[in-house]
Amino acid sequence: NSTIIELTPFALSHLPHASQPIDVGTLMPNVCMNCTRLLCGIAEPQLCDGAAVDDEIVPLCFQRDSLQDELIVTGFLLLVVGLLVWAAVRAHIKPVIARLLTQYGYQNLAATYE
Repeated sequence: NSTIIELTPFALSHLPHASQPIDVGTLMPNVCMNCTRLLCGIAEPQLCDGAAVDDEIVPLCFQRDSLQDELIVTGFLLLVVGLLVWAAVRAHIKPVIARLLTQYGYQNLAATYE
């Protein structure tokens, strides 16, 4: 069983199940330094019921991806989806473009789309 507890000062000061208030002024600047068994026991006390605290509770800290990473991945996915859509509709769009070019007097250019 695992539970994710956000370690930002705002989130720690507004924990719904905390057994006691957490003084955000005493938190370390490095967020992962605050990830301790004691903080887990205060933030979510029902998780620690019946557990041998030294043996069964393992605090782990991880950081979520940055906004820049998310934008790069989202941009890549949009590019791939756009290329797939273009590959699927290209055969249907080429005759339409050729017909429009011929209609407006661009026969030389229309020949490249046929």
